[in-house]
Amino acid sequence: MFGYVRVRKPELKIREFDCYRSYYCGLCRSLKSCYGVSSEMLLSYDLTFLVMLLTSVYDLKTDTYQSKCIAHPFRKKPRTVSDADSYASAMSILLGYYHFEDDRADSGKKSASVMSLFFKKKAMSVEKQYPRQAGALIKELKALHDLEREKSRDTDALCDHFGNALGEIFVWREDIFSKYFRQMGYFMGRFIYLMDAVDDWEKDLKAGEFNPFSDEKSLKDVIDKARPMLIREISQASGAFEMLPAVENADILKNIIYAGVWNRFDQMTEELNESI
Repeated sequence: MFGYVRVRKPELKIREFDCYRSYYCGLCRSLKSCYGVSSEMLLSYDLTFLVMLLTSVYDLKTDTYQSKCIAHPFRKKPRTVSDADSYASAMSILLGYYHFEDDRADSGKKSASVMSLFFKKKAMSVEKQYPRQAGALIKELKALHDLEREKSRDTDALCDHFGNALGEIFVWREDIFSKYFRQMGYFMGRFIYLMDAVDDWEKDLKAGEFNPFSDEKSLKDVIDKARPMLIREISQASGAFEMLPAVENADILKNIIYAGVWNRFDQMTEELNESI
């Protein structure tokens, strides 16, 4: 369900993209350092965005260094890390584990069962460290799963549960900024749920799986119905973002929330127009 909160590369300066990439690589190394090399598979653009946002708002000290990795064994790559990386790494474990649990419950896939079992011990450790975030994920994702099993057409309720879950993930510290972090995460969560539903519509239709837009007759109908809903959610998320004092890398963060989150939707719309 993740992967939509990323930059729109053509609209970034080269140095800005290099900076963004260094945060991405930094989170990758933090996952490895905190939870082992296998945890690198849970690396996501969405949590990279959260690292950059937290680092900017809290004006955290960063450390940029260069190192090699499995993906780039012959050339060192810059990595930028801050204290927010350990938090984002922990949230990556939680989100990854419950994603595998959801897949296992939905489809009974052996691969999902194996991955769930593999990350269970790490996730239990994170749950003890971050009980508020873990409790919200367990509660909201269960409620969401129940609605999906009932094939609910209450799109607002479906979005609400995922929004509540991500809202708690965005709150690292309960302080003067937590209200806006929670609002931003909530509306971004709703946006992500809707975007994922649009993206998976054709696949879900063929597989006979649940999709909140399954009553629509064509992808064009899905896109037309989803567009105003997506605009509403990301507008609310952007409003919360503007209340946060994000100064460092503000242009990169704005590129993501105002343009990058639309990458996949714009691609689908363009492909649809070309096929007509």
